[in-house]
Amino acid sequence: MEVIFKDVNFSYNYKLKNEKMALKNINVKLESNLIHGIIGSIGSGKSTMLELMNGILKPNTGKIKIGKYNLSGKNFNFNKYRKDVGLVYQFPEKYFFGSTVGEEISFNKKIPSSSNIKDKVIKALKMVGLDQTYVNRSPFTLNSGEKRRVAIASVLISNPKLLIMDEPTIGLDNNSKKMLMKLLEKLKTKYSKTIIIVTHDVDMLYEIVDNIVVLNKGSIVIAGDKLSVFKNVSLLNQNCAPVPNVVRMEKLIYDKTGIDLGYLPNMNSLVRAIKKEWEVMHHE
Repeated sequence: MEVIFKDVNFSYNYKLKNEKMALKNINVKLESNLIHGIIGSIGSGKSTMLELMNGILKPNTGKIKIGKYNLSGKNFNFNKYRKDVGLVYQFPEKYFFGSTVGEEISFNKKIPSSSNIKDKVIKALKMVGLDQTYVNRSPFTLNSGEKRRVAIASVLISNPKLLIMDEPTIGLDNNSKKMLMKLLEKLKTKYSKTIIIVTHDVDMLYEIVDNIVVLNKGSIVIAGDKLSVFKNVSLLNQNCAPVPNVVRMEKLIYDKTGIDLGYLPNMNSLVRAIKKEWEVMHHE
């Protein structure tokens, strides 16, 4: 599901004179079936952009089109839109209220032993890598990674084409984070989902996203494929945008030695590449 912002401006009190703009002249196209990351410092406009995509807010000027939906239009049907676009907030497991995983995923409806609802719940669980034995388990007894996957399943039950995630790795331990990253890649490749992630966790983004949008003070600083964006370390620093640790280290190595290690997704791969370079140098 494609996302298009065209000449979008937004202020929370736009009728007031000289009111600060939360977003200014936003023009960006996020293509279908890819994972996109939106980053920037606090107050850069990330949350506002997320709320506009969720249909909670409407732009003061400009147009937002997501798939077949015109979010700026007067006849925007929010109920139909909600079936095609799923939003996962920060710490979604804090809002659990179902006594079982099945009830939580199906919006707390009681699930008969044989029903279409149960089939949908099991399918949603399968999509996040959990089996049907979880249906009757209490969501409150699960570990942090399982809880986060159940929260995602509760959004996936309507089979949305677009999944918008706000800080999806926050509060997760390293193992749970790795499992979530694999899940997001699976949702893109196997289930053809378009995924938009708003986060400060650029190390996670660098491993799994296709494209990056960088915001600062309500404007887009740079947008494009992740390699093109993150190689501009000076630009990112100037705009208080986070830079992946592996990118910082690669740049330092290049500046000191002239060795270009190429794309390395994480610090573990960087360590292996350095070891390999060291072995080659000493073998010679």
